[in-house]
Amino acid sequence: MKNLHDKVALVTGSASGIGKATALKLAEEGAHLVLADINEEGLKSASSEIEALGRKALSVKTDVSKRDQVEQLCQKALAEFGRVDILMNNAGVALISEIKDTELSEWEWILGIHLWGAIYTIHYLLPQMVERKSGHIINISSWAGILGTPTCGAYATAKFGLVGMSEVLRTELERFDIGVTVVCPGMVKTNVFSSAKMKGFKREFVEKGGTFGTSPEAVARKIVRAVKRNQAVVLTDLAKVAWSIKRLSPALGRQFLKVFLKASERARG
Repeated sequence: MKNLHDKVALVTGSASGIGKATALKLAEEGAHLVLADINEEGLKSASSEIEALGRKALSVKTDVSKRDQVEQLCQKALAEFGRVDILMNNAGVALISEIKDTELSEWEWILGIHLWGAIYTIHYLLPQMVERKSGHIINISSWAGILGTPTCGAYATAKFGLVGMSEVLRTELERFDIGVTVVCPGMVKTNVFSSAKMKGFKREFVEKGGTFGTSPEAVARKIVRAVKRNQAVVLTDLAKVAWSIKRLSPALGRQFLKVFLKASERARG
């Protein structure tokens, strides 16, 4: 999809962070946007910035873990624009907790937003892409979707799921000229750390993770480039290291994770 002018993109989690930055970058490339988030004020801000670029923006408050809300989101998008060319599953939350301390309700919360949210949007929007034999799906995973990162087991489980689903989709949809990209960022300067739910860890220590790393805008540029090139995987900073370790030496990966777990002791409350 080399030319994004007048394409229609639906981006979940688009009120801030990577979602908003990518929505704006897509608008700069000429795309119209459907914005979905639970943060209404953030949606209004993003919508205004996109419209200031001369592109159309439809904002829909959506909890992507709720099937009925995602169905309504997709129906509104198709009613407004007639199609969705680019789907970006970005909505996400974080839980810092060892699996032994994670409640079932917390598993449902994490998997509902990260994994089921993506499943729902794909379920409702993929048929029209297949019919038109055109489209691109972007799933935002993480470096935690490459290596089984301790202290965020539920999050890593969801992100591994997105990597696996993206691999399957890319193979299945190639014959319909539909591209699929999975994005695995490392550390990104977003509010995911300040808004993360903590269990057994000091918030002030973990929040430092949001003060360094790649900017959302840098990730957005990589994502848009990947759509144009139909690139399978996008990696940034720490994720590049995780990817190399995973491919070259699983044993080294295990040692890396043990060191990570030991280092996390300083963050325990």
